[in-house]
Amino acid sequence: MRYFIWASVIVGPSLFAVSSAGAAPQQLYNKSVTVNWVESTLQKASDGSSRNPQINSTRIIYISSAGRLFVKGTRSINNRNYQGTKNTIRGPDGSSNAGPGGFSFAGNQLIGTAVFDGGARRIAVSFDPGFSSCTANVVYGKSGSANQKWKSLDGTQTFELISVSVGAVGCSIREGNAVAG
Repeated sequence: MRYFIWASVIVGPSLFAVSSAGAAPQQLYNKSVTVNWVESTLQKASDGSSRNPQINSTRIIYISSAGRLFVKGTRSINNRNYQGTKNTIRGPDGSSNAGPGGFSFAGNQLIGTAVFDGGARRIAVSFDPGFSSCTANVVYGKSGSANQKWKSLDGTQTFELISVSVGAVGCSIREGNAVAG
């Protein structure tokens, strides 16, 4: 299991930015890259109670035959206190029902960022020279001394994120559009 040490990091507007977003490598055209991981969290609810759900997360990034990126995100919790799933879709123009964040290429890496109230997440996908396999890394960072805040999957509650550890991260590549299916 890979652990993230919750450290204080100053998150500026360019901390996770890709300096010069490059074009998608043609070897990835008409392919889908899937990244999945489990987050073990300690959260504090607005009523002061603590919770520690495990959140299953998946990002599917489809690179079209024109090199445009489409992203489907899924987060789900299935435990005795709460069950729910949230799906988000992001188009190549940046339009989204997912809020801030997105993916772009930088050399042989696909970088995804999301900025939250009090922190951020960075997903870095690295490819082998032939773009036939991938590995991924997911890292959370904290801004200043305040804890990160995020909404429940159904959007009805706000939680303060006390800590998060990211379990083993999986990455795979397949032919076709897995975002649409």
